Amino acid sequence: MLLKKYNRCIYCKSKNLKKEKNQYSIENFYTKAIKSDLKISDDVWKKIEVYKCQNCKIIQNNPWFNETTCRKIYSNIYGQHNRSWSNLISFLNKGVLPNHGHLFQILNDKIKIKKYAEFNSPFMGLLLNIFKTEYKKNNLFYKKIFENIINYLTSRQVAGKSKHYQKVSSYKAKKYFNQCEILKKKNLIKYNSEKYLFVDNSALCWGQNDNYKSVNSKSFATELLNLKILDLNQNNTNIKFDLFGIFHTLDHTFEPSKILNFAINKSKYVIVYCHVNKKIEKQHLFSLNKEFLNFLKKKKIYALDLTNIINKKSTSPELYFLCSKKKELINKIK
Repeated sequence: MLLKKYNRCIYCKSKNLKKEKNQYSIENFYTKAIKSDLKISDDVWKKIEVYKCQNCKIIQNNPWFNETTCRKIYSNIYGQHNRSWSNLISFLNKGVLPNHGHLFQILNDKIKIKKYAEFNSPFMGLLLNIFKTEYKKNNLFYKKIFENIINYLTSRQVAGKSKHYQKVSSYKAKKYFNQCEILKKKNLIKYNSEKYLFVDNSALCWGQNDNYKSVNSKSFATELLNLKILDLNQNNTNIKFDLFGIFHTLDHTFEPSKILNFAINKSKYVIVYCHVNKKIEKQHLFSLNKEFLNFLKKKKIYALDLTNIINKKSTSPELYFLCSKKKELINKIK
C-alpha cells in the first residue's frame, strides 16, 4: 500500500482532527509526476483528504504516503531540490539572492549573528546572504568559485575508471581545490559568523540525490560556505546559536515539533518560513497557518509574524515568523 493513515496530528499528536468541508485536488508539476511515476489511480488519489487539527490548527492530508513511498519520492522522483539549486545558481551566476524581501537586513540589524544554523536545505535561507557579507561583491569571483568547486568534487568521482584516469583526476582535483582556496583568500573580507547545517535524514526531505552535475548540495555547501554539517538526531553539540533558520523544511519532516523545539532550545531566535495555503497540495503531508502561532504562545513559545514587514512580493500565501522562548527577546525586535 502506498498510503498510510495519519489519525493523529503530525505536530501536536492530538486525535482531534476535523475533515475540511470543501475538499479539493490541485494538480501541479509535482503531483503529476508523483501520480505518473507511482502509477496512482484517480480513485486512490481521491482518498487523500484534508483535515484540520482542532488543537494546534495545522492542516494535514490523511491518509497520505507511507515512509517507504516518501523515500522514493524524495530520492528518485524529486531527489533534486530544484528550488534550492536554482537559488544557488542564480546567486553565483547573477548575484541574485533568494527572495526573502528585507528579512536579512531586518534580522541582521536587530540580532548580532555570530553563530547561525539552518535545517536540512543549505540554499533556501540566509546562508548565501551571510556569504555575501564575508566576500567582496564580485560576480566573476562567484562564477569562478562555482566552476572550481563543481570541478573539484566531480574530479574525485573515479569509480570504474582506469588507474591512469584516476591519477589524472587526482591531479585535477588538487588543482581545482587550490584554485578555490586562492579565490577565497583573495576575495575574503572576514568571516562574520560560524555557520552550521543540521540534518535529520528524514524520508520526507531531499538527501543523497539532491545533486547538480553529480554533486550533492550539502557537499557543495561545505566547500562554498565554510559550513559544518551536524546530525540533529545525535544532538551531541553544546553550541548555542544566535539565530536558527528553518526555510521551507519544517513541513519536510515527520517530526516537526521535535525540530522546532530543538531549534528553540539551541538558539536565542528561530526564523521559520513556510507555506500557509489552505488548499494544501497533495505532495505535502501538512501545512502551518497563522492560527498555529497562538498555539505556540500557549506553549510559552513567543512568535512575531514578519510576513507583512519584510516587504516581499509573493505569488502564493506564505508565512514568516520569528520565535523565541524568551518574550523579552521578541519584544526587542518589535
